[in-house]
Amino acid sequence: MASTAVTTEHIQSEFRNVQDHICAFLNDADGVPFREDAWDYGKGSGGGRTRVWEHAKLLEKGGVNFSAIQGASLPPAAATEFKLAPGTPFLATGVSLVLHPWNPYVPTIHMNIRYFEAGDLWWFGGGIDVTPYYPVREEVVAYHRRLKQVCDESGEDYAAHKKNCDEYFFLKHRDETRGIGGTFFDHLKSDKAKNLAYCVNLGRAFPDLYRPFIEAHRNDKHTDAEREFQLYRRGRYVEFNLVYDRGTLFGLQSQGRTESILMSLPATAHWRYDWRPGPGTREAQLTDEYLKPRDWLSLG
Repeated sequence: MASTAVTTEHIQSEFRNVQDHICAFLNDADGVPFREDAWDYGKGSGGGRTRVWEHAKLLEKGGVNFSAIQGASLPPAAATEFKLAPGTPFLATGVSLVLHPWNPYVPTIHMNIRYFEAGDLWWFGGGIDVTPYYPVREEVVAYHRRLKQVCDESGEDYAAHKKNCDEYFFLKHRDETRGIGGTFFDHLKSDKAKNLAYCVNLGRAFPDLYRPFIEAHRNDKHTDAEREFQLYRRGRYVEFNLVYDRGTLFGLQSQGRTESILMSLPATAHWRYDWRPGPGTREAQLTDEYLKPRDWLSLG
């Protein structure tokens, strides 16, 4: 298929199918169906489907969004960044998800795939990253192996996209990564058919990437102190999304649907003044061994 044959309608259709695929998996994994809000983009045309779980069995809060919006003018900050004239129309479509489980032994996970065009410019972006609280090395290695397989099957460079992820999901003010990484890519524009296939392959692989964490730990017993640590670490998640995340910033600047944009935030998070875990604890192990870029495949 030539790049010119890939229409925006086809991209949107493929992304909607990815949302359906992931939501079917999560409905089965949780046992509680999602709540769906269909919405229209008030500042232009298009809209989306926001699907949310709140206070369910597995998920304390989670959501899988599909959106496809068109506007008559890019937000000023985006127009400046992309070196486009003010008033340039744009189209943005994608699927994004964030899941915050109840159990501190099941990690938080984020994934998105997206397509953007404005004027003569177009590109794909996306990625996936996992934020554990009590990680298990073998599970981290297996997750990265499956990601490498997705990249290999899609003709993409796992090592380069992993490096991008480690650098992007990094809290500079904390000097730590958000989690154990994954893949991240932006401004991917070599061939529309190939780039779209990579995004779809990643989305369809989501159950394979997340199911092992759920099956291993959803019924694990945890203490109140471990739950408190989970809430404390969720605060770092909030800090990243509100300070650094480009998607959150673009969504708010483009006057998108605030409820959908901020769906990524957990229901509950705690901040504790200058708290530090005791040396040698599993809580200390998280930051000492896992929240820094590592070649996970070499540890398997």
